[in-house]
Amino acid sequence: MPSEPIAPVRGRQLEALRACLLYPKGMRYEAYPSAMPALAKLGLVVSRPALGPGRRISAWFITREGRDHLAEIDASKPGVRTKLPLE
Repeated sequence: MPSEPIAPVRGRQLEALRACLLYPKGMRYEAYPSAMPALAKLGLVVSRPALGPGRRISAWFITREGRDHLAEIDASKPGVRTKLPLE
């Protein structure tokens, strides 16, 4: 059902989602080939063209839902302090 919450991602998928967060200009498309399609189906990442100097390549980008999901996972860990956004 679309209204049901997404189960927390674990293992390799969690590692891939966190890695995608580190690359705001897009993570290379070949990274984490088994995890990224599953994350895309969940709506946590999206594949789109990344512009570079003189080229256009496909890359993975984290979505707002992906960022929220990571914040939710990290907030539920005991002893982990979340950083406040600098706005």
